[in-house]
Amino acid sequence: MSVITETTYLPSFAPGTRHHLTTHRFNGGQDSRSAYIQAGVHADEHPGLLVIQHLLGRLQELDKASQILGEVVICPFANPVGLGQNIFGYVTGRFNLANGENFNRNFPDISPAVEEFIAKNGAAHFTSSEVKKIFTQMLELIPAVDTVATNKKLLLEEAFRHDIVLDLHCDTSAALHLYSTLHQQERAILLAGCMGIETVFLEEQAGGQPFDEAFGKPWKLLTQAGLANPQDCGFSTSIELRGQADVNDEVARADAEGILQFLAHEGLLTLTPPLAELANVEIYPLEGASHLQSPAMGLLVWKKQLGQSVSIGELIAEIVPIDSALGAPRVPVFSDVDGKIIVQPLFKLVRAGQRVALLAGKTPLTHRKTGQLLQHF
Repeated sequence: MSVITETTYLPSFAPGTRHHLTTHRFNGGQDSRSAYIQAGVHADEHPGLLVIQHLLGRLQELDKASQILGEVVICPFANPVGLGQNIFGYVTGRFNLANGENFNRNFPDISPAVEEFIAKNGAAHFTSSEVKKIFTQMLELIPAVDTVATNKKLLLEEAFRHDIVLDLHCDTSAALHLYSTLHQQERAILLAGCMGIETVFLEEQAGGQPFDEAFGKPWKLLTQAGLANPQDCGFSTSIELRGQADVNDEVARADAEGILQFLAHEGLLTLTPPLAELANVEIYPLEGASHLQSPAMGLLVWKKQLGQSVSIGELIAEIVPIDSALGAPRVPVFSDVDGKIIVQPLFKLVRAGQRVALLAGKTPLTHRKTGQLLQHF
């Protein structure tokens, strides 16, 4: 049993400044498999930061009780640059103010190198540990000079060392949900069941190269080509821990326990009391997720609540105009799917064309294309 805390410094962002990443490694030494968990890639999403703190407390307890079997690595804040972007009292940590880029896009892409590797080694077979080393070597060849690029490369480098990668996020105001891939459906359902997550979005390829896809796509390519055992395929997911305002100990403690339940099911640790009953989970194709746009500018007034079912054509909200003539009617907002409401905006003054809801639907929408499924807001 051992716990090791490591600090890795990033290239200087500006004269007189220095950023770093911290990781805490819990290693039981009885199992070769491992998990990596991080929060705060979007640095204005804070529920995961608190969940991480509860995880660290519980892992220390489990370590003292010799209940950690494999390795669990925790990164308590994955984006120190974003955490420092405070403008007039608000952390603006979703986008890099240096270039406007979403912090969870354009992670290093080793997929082209993996495809070349497959073409040259089509008849070979590699163990999980060998694959991890191969991925790490490929990543080393991708240059990273500035602070943010180095940060992304270091996060992915750490992830490639592990079998399970959990990336903790949240939305503005949302119900619990997570994103994963079709070929990892079984494990995504298990994780959701452990955490009480009722909604799981699955896709073949989201696009945009977010962190979880940068980790998962190389594994998928290699296993589908037959060069690695599908049972060894690395699992990654983005867990959406409700909304930005949902930061409290009771909820964070429950989320942390759900993650520990999943790690116990995966054999990385043991829990006392025994594993809890799994919650019911509903699967939705990410192609069926509607980013519903506001038809007008004004104040958004909801007629339906988070998690409630909706039908195509059903009135779910109204826009109250504030600059129209006296007696101007409210503008209705109708659902464009049969499904349920997953996300609503935290702030209710909206512009025409702004996303006012994320709706989960079972039927793929014609305008939703594989590889172009992530929004850039």
